Amino acid sequence: MFLTREDEELLNGEHGEGAKIAMSVLVKLGEMYDADRMLNVENVHIDGSAYGWINDSGLELVEKFCSLGVRFRVPATLNPSSIDFDMWKELQMSSRVAEKQLRLANALKRMGATPTWTCAPYQYGADVRFGQNVAWGESNAVGFANTVVGARTERLGDLADVCSAIVGKYPYFGLYRDENRRGEMLFELRKQDLETFGPTDYGILGFFIGSVAEAKIPVVSGIPKNVTTDQLKSYCAAVAVGGSVGLSHLCGVTPEAETVAHACHGSIPEEKITIGTNQLEQTRQKLSTLKGDCPEVICLGCPHYSVQELTRLAQLLKGKKVKKDVRLVVLTSRAAKTLAVEMGAVKTIESSGGKVIADTCWNFVPFEGRTLMTDSVKMAWVSMSKFTEVGIGNMDRCVEAAVGIMR
Repeated sequence: MFLTREDEELLNGEHGEGAKIAMSVLVKLGEMYDADRMLNVENVHIDGSAYGWINDSGLELVEKFCSLGVRFRVPATLNPSSIDFDMWKELQMSSRVAEKQLRLANALKRMGATPTWTCAPYQYGADVRFGQNVAWGESNAVGFANTVVGARTERLGDLADVCSAIVGKYPYFGLYRDENRRGEMLFELRKQDLETFGPTDYGILGFFIGSVAEAKIPVVSGIPKNVTTDQLKSYCAAVAVGGSVGLSHLCGVTPEAETVAHACHGSIPEEKITIGTNQLEQTRQKLSTLKGDCPEVICLGCPHYSVQELTRLAQLLKGKKVKKDVRLVVLTSRAAKTLAVEMGAVKTIESSGGKVIADTCWNFVPFEGRTLMTDSVKMAWVSMSKFTEVGIGNMDRCVEAAVGIMR
């Protein structure tokens, strides 16, 4: 691997012991993936911000960096933590986990991280633009940066993101390279009226495309240009769990894919698939094992709900009450919750019997119950080992189930 003089100075410890450790990790990573050089990155999203993911060894490393006086070279946002910092006691989260999460949060903030605590940094906190090289963790965020913003990032593992923020660099391989961003499979949407699709429908679409594309880069034609951020958020989250997709070319939406030809770099797609009603309905059924309309837990906000979604949920719940035997949980970022409190949406949701939780991920919320309903395709798929039965429905349907409106 070619190293610049600055790279060598970092690796030799001329910029401090912390930078030396971080650079050595990234150089070894680059050698594993046959990177020919390092590149400068302008922004990092740290997935290794939850104690529940990195555990004691990760905490020890981050605190070591902090004790060495390390400061992040580039802006760095933080993925969800293992606790809601304001309500962890009320939610009966582990005091042992809370103590270690607070230590981790303190170390990351002292190094200069922006405490966004969200899996959707593109909504609140991250300033990222088309053409930038960034270094992001969290699968939906990676997909959104590549697909919607047109920035470039690989899928960073936990703690590699911390190292990247320390030196402002990452190995040049994978989705940073032009040749690895070429669209390979074409998915055509002809028979679907996408104007009526909501975020959950886009999630189902994404899951289907991911399951077919696997590790290939899909090109999707037919997405309307007025598709919303929340719909794209749902798509990017689902396509990443349906397959291993970190970049989709949505023609007319993705900045580098105005047409199929642009997306495929002038070549012919290896395969063309027309998506119809049957494929999407079969995908919906695959994601839903819930029998009946009476889930014990309804969880929304994976990825985190935006202010717009919180406001709409409040409108749907206004004047209604969540059934006593149902737990309605809504996950969001601290920034979105703060704004939604000012707008009165959080008060409406919670006076109806729901609970709005910030800073954390559903994986760390202690749930009591065997049956789940969610509007998140990602949550539905990855929670099937945690719940006996899982149901998928849009926000309206989840509210109906929560308040006991039977269809």
